[in-house]
Amino acid sequence: MRYILMNKDEPWALFSCIQDEFGEESAVLQEWYTELRPLGLQSLTAWLEKRKAPKHRKHIEQLLEQYGCIGLEGFLRVTHALSLNDTFWVKEESETLGWDKVSLYRNEFDALIAQAAFSGVISVESLSSTSPEFGTDGYYAKCWVRESDGIYLYKGGSDTYEIEPLSEFLACQLAVCICPQVVDYDLDFYHHRLISKCRLFTDEQYGLIKISDFPNRPTTVSELLRLYEMFGAEDALRRMFVLDALILNIDRHLGNFGFLFDNQTMEIQKPAPVFDHNRSLLFDLDEDQLANPDWYIGKCRPRIGVDFIKTARGMLTDEIRQELKNLDGFRFMLHSDIELPEERLNRLFEIVERQRRTILA
Repeated sequence: MRYILMNKDEPWALFSCIQDEFGEESAVLQEWYTELRPLGLQSLTAWLEKRKAPKHRKHIEQLLEQYGCIGLEGFLRVTHALSLNDTFWVKEESETLGWDKVSLYRNEFDALIAQAAFSGVISVESLSSTSPEFGTDGYYAKCWVRESDGIYLYKGGSDTYEIEPLSEFLACQLAVCICPQVVDYDLDFYHHRLISKCRLFTDEQYGLIKISDFPNRPTTVSELLRLYEMFGAEDALRRMFVLDALILNIDRHLGNFGFLFDNQTMEIQKPAPVFDHNRSLLFDLDEDQLANPDWYIGKCRPRIGVDFIKTARGMLTDEIRQELKNLDGFRFMLHSDIELPEERLNRLFEIVERQRRTILA
């Protein structure tokens, strides 16, 4: 079968899918129709495979199988390789579909697929493939929901702790004090479970490239600084690392920060807003453990860098240092509609304050 890689309504490439004697599928490029290339593309097969939701994401493997997303061609036929990270998609060479009919930004999502992605309750009904769930990464149960004012990501907590949405909500309160651009998180309930929710920050004009998508991607703090310097964005990276040290974010990795780029020209525009803090603020400790957190904090290690405090101190500039000083007296705010455990908030405030003082020492 031959396919066309589209960017909105513009054809970018012609390719075919083949299967070898081991049953493994790959995309074979036939022709490029433009001088431009998708950001991060090295192998077309790998680039298309990365548009799939990872099977370790909760409920997603069963969802992919239920709706025929088996193998590369099954994924392309069912989902058109659509993503909320950009405006690329795929259609069969003979199809007459246009962007207006398939765009995730313009069309309603299949509510049953969203429910299945979040709860694992999969319908036997025949469903539409107009859903971003097949291309959304991450581990936690989550789904995209179109509300009256935009598209929102609903994300639950783990079965073990269930506190991650609260951590996301509280960490955001600190993020807005330190970082120039942040994703705003709220709390709500969805299918009787506490969730964090945030508005989609990409659109038809601007897409997201994660650091993990960069060719020869940087992996160390110093390499990341050099990359951000190239785009005049060093300050944003410094602030993100300082925030992560304050909130003890143990899950900052190359797949949850990056840049916004122009979907038409592929030119990087600015750093993406800071997002994804659910595995922070000692989310895996209960209130009794938070009363004596020293041992746990001593075991906390970042995924990038070797030590929260060392990295944060190295990131300080005179301006960031002063803004950290200005956080003296910071307190977490309660939610307007959902009752929060005040004892937990008070203990987390004490931990954040200790982190702040240690960074400044």
